[in-house]
Amino acid sequence: MRERVAALRRLRAIGDLANRERLGWAVRIRWLAIGGFSALAGLAWVAGVLASLWPCLIAGGSSAVINAVNQHCVRRGRGLAAITAAAISADSLLTTYLIAATGGPGSPFVMLYVVEVVATAMLVDLWVAAAVAVAAAAGLIGALWLGLATPLPPPAGALAQAVWGLFLFYSLALLTFLGGYLAERLRFSENSLRATARRLRATEAQLVQSEKLRALGQFVAGIAHELNNPIGFVSAAIDPLREAIAGLGQALDAPAPLAPETARRLARQRAELPGLLDDCAEGARRAAEIVAALRAFARGGEEAWSRVDLTERLERTLTLLRHRLGAQVRVVRDYAVTPPLTCLAGQLDQVWLNLLANACDAVGARGTITVRTRLGPPPPGSAHAGPHLVVAIGDDGPGIAPSLQSRVFDPFFTTKPEGAGTGLGLSVSYAIVERHGGAIELGSEPGRGCEFRVALPLARRLDT
Repeated sequence: MRERVAALRRLRAIGDLANRERLGWAVRIRWLAIGGFSALAGLAWVAGVLASLWPCLIAGGSSAVINAVNQHCVRRGRGLAAITAAAISADSLLTTYLIAATGGPGSPFVMLYVVEVVATAMLVDLWVAAAVAVAAAAGLIGALWLGLATPLPPPAGALAQAVWGLFLFYSLALLTFLGGYLAERLRFSENSLRATARRLRATEAQLVQSEKLRALGQFVAGIAHELNNPIGFVSAAIDPLREAIAGLGQALDAPAPLAPETARRLARQRAELPGLLDDCAEGARRAAEIVAALRAFARGGEEAWSRVDLTERLERTLTLLRHRLGAQVRVVRDYAVTPPLTCLAGQLDQVWLNLLANACDAVGARGTITVRTRLGPPPPGSAHAGPHLVVAIGDDGPGIAPSLQSRVFDPFFTTKPEGAGTGLGLSVSYAIVERHGGAIELGSEPGRGCEFRVALPLARRLDT
C-alpha cells in the first residue's frame, strides 16, 4: 500500500515546476518525431510502401495539435500534470491507431513505440513509461484480435527497403538525441555534486573551527588561571632579585669592609639567586608550553596532511585541559611506541579535546581518566588495509545509558544540562575521523564509565 501511495505521489509530482526543463525536452522530442515520421510517411507513400496517407495525416495532425497545447502549458508553467498525462495517453492511442492502419506488426511505425517508451522513461517517469508500454502492447493486441489492422506486404524493391532503413535510422537518431540529453544531464549533475562536495567540505572546516573557538571560549578562564601560576613564579622572584642585585651593588660600591650583618644578608641573597632564577625559568617554560599548545590548537585555515607524533599531540591537549583536572582527578597515560601518523593534526587535536573534555565532565572533581595508544588491526569495514593506530580515551564516570549510545554522534544531541554543551563535539569528531578513513566507536556500561576508541590508518596518501 505504501509503495502505491509513493508511486502516486511521484506521478503527481510530474507537474512540478522543477520538471519544466524535462517536459520542455519531451515537447521537442515530440515535434521531431511528428515532423520526421510525417516526412518519412510521405516518402513511403511515394515508394509504394504505404497505400494511403490518411492515417498518417490524421495521427500527425492530432499529435501536432496536442503537442502545441502541451508546449503552451509548459512555457506558462500551468496545468503541467494534466497536459502531460493527456499528451502521453494521446501518443499511445494515436501510435496504436497509426500502426493498426498501416500494416499492424509489419508497419514501419512500430519503431515509434520504442521512441515513446524510452523518451517517457528518461524525461517523465519510469513508472509512466512502463504503463505506456503495457497499454501500447494491449492496444495493438486488441486491434489485431478484432481484425482492425490492415495487412501490409513486405517491402519489395531497393527503394522500399531504403525507406524502411530510413525509418530505422531516424528512430535510432531520436534515441541518440535522447542519450545525448541524458549524458548532458549526468555531466551537469556530476558538476553539481562536486560543487556541493566542495561546499560541504568548506562548511565542515568552518564547523570544526567554530567548535575550536567555542571550546577556547569555554577554557579562557581556566587557561588564564593556568597561565597565572607560571607568571606568579616570575612575579614572586622579581622583588628578591631586585634586593639581591641592590645588595651586590652596595657591596661593590662600599669603600670599607662590610658589616658582619650586611655580609651575612648578602651571602644569603647570593645563595638564593640560583633558586630564584630557576623559578623564573620554570615559570617561563610553563607559560611558553601553554601558549604553544594554544597556538597549535587554535590555528585556523586549511592545513595540509603531515606526519606527526600522536603522543606529543595528546600531551598538548592535556596541557590545555590541566585546569579542568582537579587535585583528585588522576590521568593514567598508557602510551605504546608507535610510528608517526599521517593526518590533519589540527583537526585531530579537536577530536582529542572533545573526548578528553567529555571525560573531564564525566568524572567531575574526582575520578580517573585513561589515555591509551596501541597499534591494532583495521576495524571491520575499513577501506584501509594494514595496521591502524588506536587511541582509547576512557573514564570511570557514570557511563551512558544503552538507549542513548546510538545517538551520541548525532548533531546537536547532548546529555549535558542546557547551556553546558552544543551537542556538536562528537558529531564533528565523527566527521573528522571519517575524513581520515578511520572509525570511532563507544563502549559504555552504566555506572562503570565509558571509553571512546578511535582507529586511524597509518598508511595513506598525503592528500585531502
